[in-house]
Amino acid sequence: MKENKVIIITTVFNLIVAILKLVSGVAFSFSTLISDSIQSFMDFITDITSLVANKIGKRRANKTYPFGYGQVYYLANLFTGFLLFLIGIFILYQFFFFKSEFKPNLILLVVILVVLLLKLAVVELLQKYGKKFKSELMIEASKESRADFISTCVVLAILIITLFEEYIPNYINVDKIGSLGMAIYVFYTSIKMIISNIRGILTNDEENNEIREEIVNKLEKFKELHFKKVKVIKMSTYYSVFLQVKVDENLTIREYIAIEKRVKAYLKSKNKAIRFIDMEPV
Repeated sequence: MKENKVIIITTVFNLIVAILKLVSGVAFSFSTLISDSIQSFMDFITDITSLVANKIGKRRANKTYPFGYGQVYYLANLFTGFLLFLIGIFILYQFFFFKSEFKPNLILLVVILVVLLLKLAVVELLQKYGKKFKSELMIEASKESRADFISTCVVLAILIITLFEEYIPNYINVDKIGSLGMAIYVFYTSIKMIISNIRGILTNDEENNEIREEIVNKLEKFKELHFKKVKVIKMSTYYSVFLQVKVDENLTIREYIAIEKRVKAYLKSKNKAIRFIDMEPV
């Protein structure tokens, strides 16, 4: 399954989850579920951002951006973090001003269980293919989806507690408490995401000489090419490799392209942390 196809599937799932939560939350006046639905819509927006960033991030390096477009992944995640923070403010506003008249309902219990199954499928897909494609964006999206899954588990717990409302004092509003807890959790997740990606933007131009030596040694296998310059840039949890190559004049364009594919496949197979490889013939 291709990377973009995975993101499209998870996008559709997240949209279904968000709509189910919002409609059910409004229909049953369940404040905590309405708050949770906003976070699910956030997941949907994140997936759309991922599709755009994924397309931009895979562009080849050029004179304007000699180290490629890897920073777009940090910017996309940073944008997500700020949106999530704004959602936390909205949930907090809802906590103070939304009048909860929620009454427990078994139909709602079924809806939440269906939502949890869909959300679990999203998390598994993003984790599995994020590791397979070494996609920082998909891995980050899986963390966001896992956070949404956990928050929905909290909603389920609150729903189960309200089923025993006859044993709960009248001055305790479990639904309102759940909404407040949701706001705190969203704030925590967003701040963590913002800090992580700001750090990535500030440090992603760090050159890694240890990995560079390892790559130089492996490139000796390709006798047809002379590598004049090898540069390795650490970008969060993965590396971008930039190769300047002196090409034998007897090589045809087709032969060079075939060798370039071999070089990229070989380096990525030897080091799973290498994600981007750009070769510039001179």
